[in-house]
Amino acid sequence: MEESHYKIGLVIGVSGDAVDIELLNHHIEGELHQGVPDNMSISVTHNNEKLPLLIGQPGTFVSISIPNGVLLSIVTDIQMKEGKLSSSQVKDANSSELYPIDSPKRYLSVVPIGTIDPSGKFERGTDILPTVNSPAFAVLPITINSVYESFAEGNFSIGELSMLQNQEAKINLDSFLSRHAAILGQTGGGKSWTVASILQEISKFPQSTVVLLDLHGEYQNAFKADDVDYIDVSQLEFPYWLMNSEELIEMMVDRAESAAPNQIAKFKELLQASKENHAENQSLGIPKITIDTPVYFNFSNIITQFRQLDVGTKIGASGRSVKGDFNGQFTRLLMRIDSRLNDKRYDLIFNPKKYNTSASMEDLFIKMLGEGSSPKKITVFDLSSIPFDVRNSVISLMLRCLFDFSYWHRKVNSIAYPISVFCDEAHIYLNERDSATTAARLSAERIAKEGRKYGVSLTVISQRPREVSSTILSQCNSFLCLRISNPDDQSYVKSLLPDSMRGIVNMFSSLRRGEGILLGDSVIMPTRIKIRRPNPEPNSNDISFYKQWNKLHESVDIKKVLDSWRKQE
Repeated sequence: MEESHYKIGLVIGVSGDAVDIELLNHHIEGELHQGVPDNMSISVTHNNEKLPLLIGQPGTFVSISIPNGVLLSIVTDIQMKEGKLSSSQVKDANSSELYPIDSPKRYLSVVPIGTIDPSGKFERGTDILPTVNSPAFAVLPITINSVYESFAEGNFSIGELSMLQNQEAKINLDSFLSRHAAILGQTGGGKSWTVASILQEISKFPQSTVVLLDLHGEYQNAFKADDVDYIDVSQLEFPYWLMNSEELIEMMVDRAESAAPNQIAKFKELLQASKENHAENQSLGIPKITIDTPVYFNFSNIITQFRQLDVGTKIGASGRSVKGDFNGQFTRLLMRIDSRLNDKRYDLIFNPKKYNTSASMEDLFIKMLGEGSSPKKITVFDLSSIPFDVRNSVISLMLRCLFDFSYWHRKVNSIAYPISVFCDEAHIYLNERDSATTAARLSAERIAKEGRKYGVSLTVISQRPREVSSTILSQCNSFLCLRISNPDDQSYVKSLLPDSMRGIVNMFSSLRRGEGILLGDSVIMPTRIKIRRPNPEPNSNDISFYKQWNKLHESVDIKKVLDSWRKQE
């Protein structure tokens, strides 16, 4: 790993997580150019080739001399302050004029990233900080490339370094996925662009299993047809019998009701009997069927038994007929169940036509995982056409099933079946402030806490990080932050980061569309990246009012729109 000997400044202050550097004015020491001109651009010679470098840009790098090597640091801030004029002067390298040493001063604030030892090996962090007057040097592009290559697993790149032209931004994909990640940025910052670009790069592998939850139908044309299975969830079924007992109880029982304990106890009893006594299940060879075993059961039979118990009578002490022990205990429960069953929006859960046997579970998982006769690398679930309350139940079931499948695959085969789940617009259904999203949030939190052990990764994408479950974000070890200008969101993201990286948050508001800062385990140091433009692009561009309204008026087929709205087609 080659180091630059072009000195640009001296350390004037050191704290626990930041170093302040005063830039030297451009001059010549012996045969070497030193210091930084007014235009902040220098030229460094490497292998007899002159390389232009821009000094002081937030997101660029400098190195600082320390006893055991050099300290590689990232620039977070630059300032200029007036200084006193002095009789001490040096000759500017580009002119015959004398240049006062004490003209206006320029100061860099940098955050230490890691140490490059004398052998050229890079290591994150440092046990030694520089002292005042330690020299600071420009950093060669080849040094940055060597640092990235030493850490990246393979050659996975998501774009280019913003501050170094033609320099690939290589990341450790294993760390990005297995330790969970968050892609955060405001509307228009390029989140969909970024997701499409990353998944297009993943699709170049011979195989992959990626599940993308698409809430707005943006990704239908974002991938090659051979790589993706695009599923309209309203045309698919996620049958009730795949739910575990807690998910079913959550949908039916109001735990605040006084009769809730009786309702839960009786439901578990009836559910157990229904699963055990179903003819198909008795032929499956399962030694012990429990209330959470994913096998078919007849929901109508359970409801019928609830109705009988709710109006049941018994013979009292006087020999007359009196109310039974459960009479009236299930009235509200039955009202809630009937409400769901009569709601056509829930047909994909409670009225399955295709997946209505235990054996059909295999076909459903083949579809979900893209493991059909023509395997797919990415499965996009378009959730845009189903209502919010139904969507929450569907997402909860999908996430829990994906986790359980990976768990049992690892148990059976002793190897993992890696599944990467990308949750677009995560703040809508993984919101810890909204009780209506509890089921989906809990399923996602389980993946965040335990998924790494079984090869299930979670990547959350959101424009409102404050509304996403803090449990999930606390488990994310990589953050790809696009443009964030809202001060409250900036403060929240800052609270998620280690102290040594919090100064970088100040750069979020100046990022361009499709540009982000990647921090965490997947990259060896905080990195400003221009995300590779996806091809094809997702359908996420802003609508141009100007262009649309500059066209000649065309009649709108309002009847067609209303008809489609009513039919949900």
